[in-house]
Amino acid sequence: MGYLRGLTHGAIAGAVLALLYAPDSGVNTRRRVSRLLGQAEAILSADNGGPAATTATPRRRAAGGTESKVRRP
Repeated sequence: MGYLRGLTHGAIAGAVLALLYAPDSGVNTRRRVSRLLGQAEAILSADNGGPAATTATPRRRAAGGTESKVRRP
């Protein structure tokens, strides 16, 4: 029981610290992660003999997609 309690407290503390020290907004972080995953996908497909992507661009959502409409200061 003590192990589970310590794991839970550690996860909560890590989440709080991540929110406090995040270097960028969530939208920018998601874009950066998407771009990096696209580049990794292009590299892996080129290494495996598959068709290499011409550019590693992030997939874009259609207008009015599921993005949050909340405006932050």
